[in-house]
Amino acid sequence: MLISTKNRKRLWLCIIFCISFCFGKLVAQEPAEPKLPSFIDRNPELLPHFFEKEKVVGSPYLAKSWAQGYIELINNHRIPEPDQEMLFNYDKMQNLIYVIDNNYKLRTYPIDSVRSFELQENNMLYTFQKISWISNKFYLTPVIESTKGYSLYKRLLTNYFWADYSSDGYSSKGRKFDEFIDTYEYFLIYPGNKSFRKLLLKENAVRRAFKDDSNLLDGFFSLHDTEINEQSLLGIVQYINDKKYPD
Repeated sequence: MLISTKNRKRLWLCIIFCISFCFGKLVAQEPAEPKLPSFIDRNPELLPHFFEKEKVVGSPYLAKSWAQGYIELINNHRIPEPDQEMLFNYDKMQNLIYVIDNNYKLRTYPIDSVRSFELQENNMLYTFQKISWISNKFYLTPVIESTKGYSLYKRLLTNYFWADYSSDGYSSKGRKFDEFIDTYEYFLIYPGNKSFRKLLLKENAVRRAFKDDSNLLDGFFSLHDTEINEQSLLGIVQYINDKKYPD
């Protein structure tokens, strides 16, 4: 069977069209090679880190559960009254006292309504008070009190830290858990209860604070290690008070 020149051209056009269509379809269906986002491609440290977060460490609350205690309000009213039964807890981050009665009625007392309070959990007694001439914006806890000599107080601070764990497959760093961490600021009240100084737990800061009693401070350091912590700071105050302001 002979095919005319005109039909032969039509046949070739059909063949070329079919080949082009099929090839184009194959090319279109071929999956593209996956690529990382450009910012990750430039900085491998920005790759996401996946890990199972562990249980939160610490708490925003002072006591592990409801505790015995009392509140003295700025209007001199005391809670609870003699015929009342109440339990307490303290939110360290918001300076907020929670109170619940035997009918499960919950009340809260912000710092501007409270003069002082105490909580007792098991055998631990926590005492907080405001010293107005230092500040009404935070509570202080007495470490050592003296009517004639030096007094030492501390302020409780609680901060929240998010889990910051990271790993590149070869090494890792950081925590897998969120954490509440308590720290303290220390306040030294000078004899006469008219002036104070915020103290850092460093030897040079302590020497500046007790510059008027440097000889007594040297006497303490001659008997004890010069490492400064809360216990040694308490010892310094007690030592100077005993020598200079004996009962």
